[in-house]
Amino acid sequence: MRKTLVFIALHLALLGGVASAQFEIRDDDMRDIEDTLKSLDSNVALKQPKAAAEAAELQAYFQKVEGVYAAKPDAADGVGFSRKTVELAAKVRAAVEAGDFDAAGDAVGLLTRSCKTCHDVYKEN
Repeated sequence: MRKTLVFIALHLALLGGVASAQFEIRDDDMRDIEDTLKSLDSNVALKQPKAAAEAAELQAYFQKVEGVYAAKPDAADGVGFSRKTVELAAKVRAAVEAGDFDAAGDAVGLLTRSCKTCHDVYKEN
């Protein structure tokens, strides 16, 4: 239920024209996204079509994260990591929609590594 609410809230924010700079990266959101990524990985492995919606959720979230980093003068790496993550989520979504779960699995692996790389640079302990 909570993931559904986060997904709806993200889409409403996008549709409502909320400026990306107003979006905050919160620990709760990151935990929800981590859960979504784990579920996505599982659903791709199980060849479940609902993985496309999870990939779309990640894509929307990381578009907003890109805006947060773009508003910071010293976070060019964050913009690059976010942009790469958006692209990888889009690849996962397209592969799932095409029924190519092998390609989707490969993209999920790259997506997971991209998240880890960004966390290594930006995550506060």
